Amino acid sequence: MKYNFSYKETHNATLKVTLDTLRESINLQPRNVFGGYRYFVYPQWSYLDGMYSVIPFLSYYTTALAADNSAAVADDITKQLDLLWTHCRQNSTGLLFHGYDASKKAVWANPVTGASPYVWSRSMGWYLMALVDTLELDTANFPLKLRTYLQRRLVQLSDAVISAADAQTGCWWQLMTFPGRPGNYVESSGSAMFTYALYKAARLGYLPEQLAGKSNNTASKCYRHIVDTFVVQNSNGTLDYNGTVAVCSLNSTASYEYYTSQPLLYNSVHGTASFILASLEHERADQSRDSAPERI
Repeated sequence: MKYNFSYKETHNATLKVTLDTLRESINLQPRNVFGGYRYFVYPQWSYLDGMYSVIPFLSYYTTALAADNSAAVADDITKQLDLLWTHCRQNSTGLLFHGYDASKKAVWANPVTGASPYVWSRSMGWYLMALVDTLELDTANFPLKLRTYLQRRLVQLSDAVISAADAQTGCWWQLMTFPGRPGNYVESSGSAMFTYALYKAARLGYLPEQLAGKSNNTASKCYRHIVDTFVVQNSNGTLDYNGTVAVCSLNSTASYEYYTSQPLLYNSVHGTASFILASLEHERADQSRDSAPERI
């Protein structure tokens, strides 16, 4: 994803004010006791979800409009991602829990790490997409250690995500570590997010060769299932998209029953936007295969 603010071409004063205001809002975002961004209005709580909206924007804004601040921003980006990694990583799978409470007072908080108890596919999707999209940006003025960090985490997490894919569909369950458990189901937005991120990470060369092959194979298998299962073709030629869970918030019990009982939405933007991104990468992968020289 190439960010194009248009400001460099148009020098539109209103656009510049908008960009600056968005950037300042990050400075004003409250932080928890570890320095991690609080998510929305929840005191001391940090979520995986917010990384996709903030990290790529912060990276490119700094490169395009505030390059003198690159070192400090790079350190803060690494800190935000690493705090979530440190508090939320499930050692047995390499996946990340939805978020953590720095105060450890939430009803769901792990008493040692503060982490929530379940790996929710869409929150993981946000985090994985943030890694690959930030890596793609032209951030040459950032310290090399940031790109090294991003790529290392992308490789680790891609490997874990691929290992968690459903064997039959290639896609991912709503709660990723409980495949087949009553109430759980393969969810369409998280599956499309992973499909997009895995295809893209392989295409841009961020994964080792063997892992890139697995990434493409898994993404391709899931994409076929998404099209067959969640895409609805209407008689007028338009498409609809099904199977996307509504908002899942840690402002809840964060129980198994909570995550698996939230309503499924038709044409939710979380699902349709993710499917469009996945489709663009799927088409690129198809074009790459078609143009590859025949092996003899």
